This record gives sequence, structure tokens and C-alpha cells, in this order.
Amino acid sequence: MNKEYSCRVVSRKMLTTDTAYLTIECPEIASSARPGQFVNVSCSRFLKRPFGIASVDISKGTFNIGIKNVGSGSSELTSVEEGTVINVLGPLGNGFDLASSDNYILVSGGTGVFPVNFAYENLKAAGKNVAVVQGFRDKSQMCLSSDEYVVTTDAGDYGIKGTCICGLDTLSFTKDTVVLCVGPVPMMKAVGEWAKSKGLKCFISMEQRMACGIGICLVCVCKVKAEKEGVPFEHVRCCKDGPVFEYGEVIL
Repeated sequence: MNKEYSCRVVSRKMLTTDTAYLTIECPEIASSARPGQFVNVSCSRFLKRPFGIASVDISKGTFNIGIKNVGSGSSELTSVEEGTVINVLGPLGNGFDLASSDNYILVSGGTGVFPVNFAYENLKAAGKNVAVVQGFRDKSQMCLSSDEYVVTTDAGDYGIKGTCICGLDTLSFTKDTVVLCVGPVPMMKAVGEWAKSKGLKCFISMEQRMACGIGICLVCVCKVKAEKEGVPFEHVRCCKDGPVFEYGEVIL
């Protein structure tokens, strides 16, 4: 059962001018979180804000989240002081399936780098073959990157000029490779279609606006293909039924 915890902010590091990386102490979340899951974090505003878990350290009882300053709530959290106690609900959602193959391609854009980082750490620890493609607007937005990754920038000021698809086209892969993707919807749609054209399974994480995080408020619904004949689609809750879905199931 998901629980709410009072957690201490151990550290805050600015990765870019508008993106903070928080280390939060909560042994319960650190020990139970799975890649692809998220937490809902309280601020002084009415609703909690959802953030994908970026990493955990079970030995220290901590987990990390990345926060991009896009509004009043996230602005408050990107400037939170170390030692502050915040309320955190989680871990939430279904997470990625990291056991169905030995070969993975991870694709991220924007704040998608954070949940993808958690998946990467787990896959590497399990000895899986992993390739990572990251897409950024320009070099100033780069974070949680590595020389081992394929990096693309729209501006062309770092790595490959173009979108994540330009990076994917440089990779070699086996037919059992699974693609995991988190980022803006247009990017996930493009990556999903790329994977489909190659005959690869693809899973995406729907980073919808969320409120309760536990499937009650229905703020975060998205459309998926219906199983009943004659019904074009049905609505599911991203927070409870997702946020991870197989690409072919979701109507974007």
C-alpha cells in the first residue's frame, strides 16, 4: 500500500540553470521503488507534484528526483533548502519491465532523463546490454549524461544535430531488443513509430499532469485502445494503470 512519509532533503544540486537534483531521505521508498515509478511531493500549493524517481541508494536510505522549474510549485521545490522536511507519497505507478530481455535501448528527452537513469542503473547492475539515447534542445539543457550515451541536440551544439531518431539510427540492435522511452509526447510517438518499423517492442511513460497520484481524482486519464469490439478507445489512469504502457496500446 502506498504511504505518505515525512522526508528530509539531504542535498540539492542544480544540474542546469532551471533544473535541481534532490536527494531525499526515506528508507521505505528507497528500498521499494522500481524504475519507472514516481513520487508525489508536497509544496505550499494545494496539490502535490509528481516526479519520476531517478536513483536510489538503499544503503543510505535515500532516493533522488529531478525537478525542472516550470511553475510556482516546481519553483519552490527547486530552491528548497537542505534539511527541509517535505511530505512525499510513494512509490507510485507500475514501473518498467526490466526482465523480458537482455538487450535494451533507453531513450529520453527533457525530464525523462530522470526515470530513464533509474532504469539504466538497474539494467547495468543486472548485466544487461544497454544503449542510451538522449535528446536535448541544446547543450545548456544537458543533464545526467555520459560519454557512453548517444546525445542529440536540436541546436546542434553538442553531439548529433537533430532529434532522438537521428541518434537511434546510429545504433545496431538485436531483434529481441526492448525500447523504453520517456519524454515529450511528440518524441515518444516518434520513437514508438521507429521501434514499430524495426519490429521492436516499445514502452513509454506518460508524464501527464497528476493530482492525487492514486487513481481517485481522474485528472491524469489517457486514451488506450479498447478491448471490446466496436469501442474505439477507453480511458485509463496514468498514475494507477501506468505511467508505463506499451506503445501500441496508447492513443497519442
